[in-house]
Amino acid sequence: MEIKITKKRFGIAIMLIITFYVLYVPFSTSYRIVKYSGPVLSDNWWQGLNWIKNNTEECSVIATYWDPGHFITGIAERPVVFDGASQNSLRTITVEGNLTDGEIIDLIGIEKFQSEKFEINGTIYTNITTARIQDIATVLLTDNETRAVKILKRYLMPNCGEMYFIASADLIGKSQWWSYFSTWSPETHSGTKYIYYPLSLSQTKPIISENAIAYIYPMSRDHAFVIYDKNDTLILYFQQGNNLGKVSKFFYFKNHTGYLETTPDAELDGMVWLDPGKQWLIFVPKELENSLFTRMFLFNGQGLEHFELVKNFGGEVKLFKVKFE
Repeated sequence: MEIKITKKRFGIAIMLIITFYVLYVPFSTSYRIVKYSGPVLSDNWWQGLNWIKNNTEECSVIATYWDPGHFITGIAERPVVFDGASQNSLRTITVEGNLTDGEIIDLIGIEKFQSEKFEINGTIYTNITTARIQDIATVLLTDNETRAVKILKRYLMPNCGEMYFIASADLIGKSQWWSYFSTWSPETHSGTKYIYYPLSLSQTKPIISENAIAYIYPMSRDHAFVIYDKNDTLILYFQQGNNLGKVSKFFYFKNHTGYLETTPDAELDGMVWLDPGKQWLIFVPKELENSLFTRMFLFNGQGLEHFELVKNFGGEVKLFKVKFE
């Protein structure tokens, strides 16, 4: 197999971006629908919700995207931030003082809000209102734990400081929506969609001349991620026809240990996350690399200070305790 690695970085970068978003998105849509659609209430969800019911305080709030809200309140019997009936609702808190916009942002952790001042018996108060869907979407997308904790703290039950956050597999396919609502602007009435790209292994091919094995994960007929396993060393490429380009970050497992390799001069920005069995991988665009959801779901919360992994249910539902202290 002849390998050509182009040296025209700018040209291949433009080609990669164009082909990735123009050719791959239609191809990947059906795969994501098949992989991440269907009943939310799988065995893993059932076990997780019952664990929550039996092992958390009754006042504990369960935070996640709105879709499983009714299952959480119905089975786990715990309050949620929002569900299908309240996904478009707002959240208002009242704070004593004539707060400036800067003070409000520092308090609530989000720049998009509405405020109203009023006076009672000579004391000024500030009502601060945000959208629930944007609050949680921002928690999923942000790379700032402090910001996430400020947002979530506003949803605690009175006289109760306990909250859990669910990072679940279905949120991979729904990233286009929570990233859209996180970045939604009232000025433009639009947001930006960032999408994870899960791909299945389609072919394993021995490369005799290289004494290697090639694992191929296609995106379209002429585009694929290719991983060469040579002497137990993994090398990742993004293939366009006969051209191979590098990816800036590659995370994989070896002997039950995770490794992250970086290539500063890579043609494609982003990260490839490879599952331990090499049966599938996920391409994570650079905008999602350090998001709290990526760090919770793909990395089990490693390195996070305010989100502690409590329980992992079949790799599909991961439950974190939010540590406000």
